[in-house]
Amino acid sequence: MPKIEAPTVREHHAMVKAKLIGATEAILREKGPDSLSAGAVAEQAGIARNSIYRYVDSVDDLKLLALEQHVPRWSEAVFSQVDPEADPAEKLASFAVASLRQTQDSSHGFLMSLMRTARPRNTSHVRMQAEGEVKTIHSQVFGFIREQWQALDVAEPEVWAGYVHAIIFDSFGQAEAGADVEKLAGPLHDSVLALARAAAMDKVR
Repeated sequence: MPKIEAPTVREHHAMVKAKLIGATEAILREKGPDSLSAGAVAEQAGIARNSIYRYVDSVDDLKLLALEQHVPRWSEAVFSQVDPEADPAEKLASFAVASLRQTQDSSHGFLMSLMRTARPRNTSHVRMQAEGEVKTIHSQVFGFIREQWQALDVAEPEVWAGYVHAIIFDSFGQAEAGADVEKLAGPLHDSVLALARAAAMDKVR
């Protein structure tokens, strides 16, 4: 039986798995997906190559596990920057800027690439769980945006929610293309507030 480095086998398993996920993410960020292999992950994590398969079924599963652990972190980081006492328009603007700033710590494009580059395995529990996490956060985000428009009592809240969603995703794209996040943050904040003003004007027509 291999030597364990934690008080219990379960804790050792979790610790090694975390090392493998961290090694996977480091390789992907620093060298790209073409450099990812069982050998590279094992070397980065400091464990024997064959030991990987005691913890995951494939290297692709490690990509998905890396994605899965970032989803709740992203959600907590973003929503913690939205003042629950603010008016709905300011909540929308704050949420948009917080989402953008979070790309500095965990690029949206990088995280989504983890899902895209993992080969489909219909029977993979890990894939199904990761896809479920991503769908959940997307639903949570759109639901939050829609709720703020409903609170503003505008006509067609789904339409206005879609506009904000589109602006946020466009800002992600600009940031990932190299634009300065802080230079994007002000115009993004102002654009969302301008949408709120436009919706209010549309309501009185």
